[in-house]
Amino acid sequence: MSVLYSKIARQAAEHYAKTGEYMPITWQVPQELLRQKACYVSVIEQPGRYVLSSFGTALPRTRTLAEEIVHNTVEAIVQSNVRMRAIDAASYMYSVAVLGPLERITGPEHLTPLVWGLYVRSEKNRSAIILPHRLGIETADEQIATAIHEAGIDTKNESMTMYRFPVTFYE
Repeated sequence: MSVLYSKIARQAAEHYAKTGEYMPITWQVPQELLRQKACYVSVIEQPGRYVLSSFGTALPRTRTLAEEIVHNTVEAIVQSNVRMRAIDAASYMYSVAVLGPLERITGPEHLTPLVWGLYVRSEKNRSAIILPHRLGIETADEQIATAIHEAGIDTKNESMTMYRFPVTFYE
């Protein structure tokens, strides 16, 4: 199953590179991919495993995980500002991080950066997501500080809500 997630991302990238459109899901997909789930897709250059781009959201925007993978793959390509040809799309690796349900938390004592992802949202709708295993983040306080910084939240003048979530990675 894990290979299927990255295979869909690769096919979506190749389809987008050829047509400029989102790939339709026209084949029978496993039940797990028919559920509505959020995910992040990373496009990774080889060799060196350099992350070219990533895109995802804390909550799903489409009806199924398969569609979410397709849409997030295309968004990652668009945001990278790289003109991707079909031959280029085939040479990249694709990592799909499937997010579990959000669980509201009140502080760092509820986080373990190697286990939980973090989603922060301010009252001014500024938000950021930090996936687990992020390079350079070893403590819950670092995970929170990074999310606040990336979201541009001014903690002195706006309140925020924090959520943790489990993540399953597929490459």
